[in-house]
Amino acid sequence: MPPPCLDVLLLDGQYRQALSCMRVYAQQGISVGAVACESEADLFTTARSRWCSMSALVPDFERDPSAYVDAVLDLVDRTGAAMVLPAHDGSIEVLRRRRADFTDCALPLASDAALDIALSKERTLALAAELGIAVPDSVLVTDPAEVPAAVRQTGLPAVLKPQAPWVVDESGRGSRLGCDLVTSADEASRRLEQMLEVGAPSALLQPWLPGRREAVSLFRAHGRIWARFAQVSHREHPILGGATVLCESVPLPADITESSEHLVEAMELDGCSMVEFRRDDAGRPVLMEVNARMGSSVALPVRAGVNFPVLLHDWASDRELRPVGGYRVGERLRWLVGDMWYLNTAFARHPWPDVPTPTRAVTTLLSDLVVRRSRLDRSSVTDPWPVLSELQQAVRLHALPKVRRALIK
Repeated sequence: MPPPCLDVLLLDGQYRQALSCMRVYAQQGISVGAVACESEADLFTTARSRWCSMSALVPDFERDPSAYVDAVLDLVDRTGAAMVLPAHDGSIEVLRRRRADFTDCALPLASDAALDIALSKERTLALAAELGIAVPDSVLVTDPAEVPAAVRQTGLPAVLKPQAPWVVDESGRGSRLGCDLVTSADEASRRLEQMLEVGAPSALLQPWLPGRREAVSLFRAHGRIWARFAQVSHREHPILGGATVLCESVPLPADITESSEHLVEAMELDGCSMVEFRRDDAGRPVLMEVNARMGSSVALPVRAGVNFPVLLHDWASDRELRPVGGYRVGERLRWLVGDMWYLNTAFARHPWPDVPTPTRAVTTLLSDLVVRRSRLDRSSVTDPWPVLSELQQAVRLHALPKVRRALIK
């Protein structure tokens, strides 16, 4: 049977934002297919959606970027997809290297010049500093031997950040790198050595900031910003900074909104972006990073009234764009599997800042359920299989092995 004709081909189908986009597009009569890498087959929950017209597995872009792009182009050719939408820094990086090959479909990404800045933490922070935006005190480290001196400048705990979220080693294999909280110079040296081994040229060591985590999402095209949305992150996975587990829509804070717009305009960063801040002890917002894509919690702005997936599709399709004037404040979105990881970290009793005691973690979750209810991300009465599949995989891949190990002991 020939593959169906598609309007949109969603990549990185294991991520929450892919499922959110699929539901938005399908409910507008847009036919959608989803793709995931072969190593992510067990987590490919978007393929279980009733709205998924086609699903496919392709080679991993980490192991063979060329084969990955060739497979995506083949799917575009066979399905006639008019737009290809990636959701991961790694897929964005490998696709933009062959942007010229996507002649028969839209690839709604910012320019290479803008992505070069957004995907480099060092260049992003340097530009922000030029604009007068507060940035963390950062020490560049290129060798583990430099770490003790850097730690004396930043203090402990500190955060070790790769300069770019996606790196490629000499063999052509790619790796996605995250940030690490370190509580000793030895720990920082070991983690830096691991980053260098997979191709990172250097990293930044920054002081740990304890304050509130806030973000502004923007949509920019044709030289102007069409939509703005602000959210606060109450919980994340990993707890020390990662994917949002519980977030809430808030009024646009004047300080971080102005800074976000200035930064995105200076980059000329078209499309969707999320500018993340963390406040210090004095309540001053400090820039953390800029993501040149939709965040994992994009279902929150969609629910609140800012439909970033539609704006992106309209831009890619050369349709008329209309500015979004406002949104509902106080909407909350919760990722159930992320809360399971939150509890797991709490019960592991890691001696890190922001990690609650087990009692406090359980009390917080119960309070959220009773006092202030939140919409569950991925869940839908009319489309239940993705969230059920995710829960099943979380139990099978993580919970059951731990139970077996406990019984053996």
